[in-house]
Amino acid sequence: MRNATFFAAPRETLNDPFEGRFDRGALDGQLSAFKQLISSHELANSAALDAFSKAVNEVLSFVDKSGVFSLSYNPLNELIWAHYGGSHRGFCVGYDLQKLAEFEPNLHYCIDVQYNDAAPVLRSEQLIGAVTPVVILQQILGVKSTPWHYEEEVRLVTSPPGLHEHDFRAVKIVYFGLRCPESTRLAVMETLAGRSVLYEQIESPVDSYALRSNPIPDVCASEFKYKQNLAPISESAINPDFLRPELKQYQDYLYKAAEIRYYVATAHSSSSRESLI
Repeated sequence: MRNATFFAAPRETLNDPFEGRFDRGALDGQLSAFKQLISSHELANSAALDAFSKAVNEVLSFVDKSGVFSLSYNPLNELIWAHYGGSHRGFCVGYDLQKLAEFEPNLHYCIDVQYNDAAPVLRSEQLIGAVTPVVILQQILGVKSTPWHYEEEVRLVTSPPGLHEHDFRAVKIVYFGLRCPESTRLAVMETLAGRSVLYEQIESPVDSYALRSNPIPDVCASEFKYKQNLAPISESAINPDFLRPELKQYQDYLYKAAEIRYYVATAHSSSSRESLI
């Protein structure tokens, strides 16, 4: 969290051995039927089919080379806390999904996990009609067996897997488990000092098994604002009226580039001043 990074695990390392399972029987059957329909003298069509088969394998290879960052929509699920929260001794980080994904929009894809008793069937028309990789990722990495439905999972799929940076402002709230020690709470608050993160403590009424959360104060609230010079760029600084037509579609990215450039320049200036003191 200190360095604003997250880890997207390779598919083969996930705890469910059925991750990425799908039925490609229909797809293979369609490809075989297409090949039989094409006579040997129709070399152009045959080459086109070979190219399509290669593209299919490349798509499937892309999935195998992707990473999965698993999240849940429900921070108050007792099974989630028991299975992944260190028996309630840990903490849960709440992210702004849009901000988390948009840091690398061409590499990060957000998909809601669906639950079913049967593996999804992959067909050629799904591949042909796919406008973005999300369609195929949803079919292959976005379906799990029904018993997992309690997780209410949403996934950030990345390419490649491994450690990825994100906008530090994507971290919005931290929930501390029922048994989370004071030392852990303090360490988290110190790590995220100045980032305007909210904190809540998980609690459970003595007369039920339900979990609820209540706000708790940030003991580091008085700390200086983290990267306080990150966003002083006015929203009107990148005016679409003055952009060339071919650049207007990139207005948001130009704004972010200006924001980052300002921060880097300011940070460099600050470090130079500090070295003189």
